[in-house]
Amino acid sequence: MHAIPLKIGFPATLSGRHAVQGKESFKGIKLFAEELRAKGGIETREGKSLVPELVFYDDESIPEKTKENILRLIEKDRVDILLGPYSSSLTLACVETAEKAQRVVWNYGGSLDDIPSRARGKTVSAITGASSYFQAVMDMIHDCYAEAVEISVLRLEGSRFSQTVCEGALLRAEKLGISAAVYDFPSGTEDFSAILSRPKSQEASCVLCCGGMEDDINLAKWIRRNSDFDFGVVATLAAAVNEFEKRLGREADSFVSTSQWEPTLSLSPDFGPSPEEFSDRFARAYGYMPDYTAAQSYNMGLIIEKLIEKTGGTDEKVLLREALRSEFTTFYGDFRIDPQTLRQTGHRMLVTQWQDGEKKIVFPKEYSNSLLIV
Repeated sequence: MHAIPLKIGFPATLSGRHAVQGKESFKGIKLFAEELRAKGGIETREGKSLVPELVFYDDESIPEKTKENILRLIEKDRVDILLGPYSSSLTLACVETAEKAQRVVWNYGGSLDDIPSRARGKTVSAITGASSYFQAVMDMIHDCYAEAVEISVLRLEGSRFSQTVCEGALLRAEKLGISAAVYDFPSGTEDFSAILSRPKSQEASCVLCCGGMEDDINLAKWIRRNSDFDFGVVATLAAAVNEFEKRLGREADSFVSTSQWEPTLSLSPDFGPSPEEFSDRFARAYGYMPDYTAAQSYNMGLIIEKLIEKTGGTDEKVLLREALRSEFTTFYGDFRIDPQTLRQTGHRMLVTQWQDGEKKIVFPKEYSNSLLIV
């Protein structure tokens, strides 16, 4: 069989403020490419074998660098497949640049709801949108406390991503009849007493924080130093990744988060590895269990492989059309795209909690492997 390279290009996020998740994403797609090469690539209808070749440049978590890298990948490297970077701000820079060149972006790392529209239809997203991030947490809190709860939603100043996540949480709270209020805070805040020491009038009080990694860790440290405050549930986005527990140790226990995927997720995929199999492969390659960010990029590789197999080639328009009408389940969860909005509607978020040094799935019930500890 004649082997030809399948050039997969992407602006890797290997340094700067998004480096923790960016490096994890890089490891996921790298593992996928290595495994695909080991089994001989993707066989086409013409009897050729498409063998993956990764082409990447560090965007340093800077949108302008992302744009430069995208143009280089398109014009100089002439990549066959164009992956996005990690983070919504960088992905926006990616899709806007790629759209002008009429290229499709395979988005695994940007969750802002308007990314598909900004790409003008030329994107495939496999992750849940930002406005839905905290909705499952709201549902869980409602199950625990009904309406007898008030929630403080902490929003990072100047962050569109944080604003979108918080807006979605507030809409869900309103629908469930839960009292919730949003409070802005600047990045770098270490003392949250001005917000969280307000008198509590309800039976229980919960906190949802949407900051960056350092912001969420600062909040966790503040809460540990002020144990007299009785919070039923404290959820931060950063608590979904292993770095949170690595930095805090056992002080990470009890913190809740919302996660796109977990190694302990139990489901039966239509193709590809199970969550356990992927986790074992990742652990053998890198020496530790993967975060959901590694699963996101690996999953996108798996999706691209399946679509190329189904269509018989790498024509972007054909692949995009096939993606929009496809529904399936991978180790990452369900895949289904709304053909009108191009948003991912099949995938569901999980709620996790650190318990005795381990991250457990506590909601929704059909996927949980532990009960919420409050």
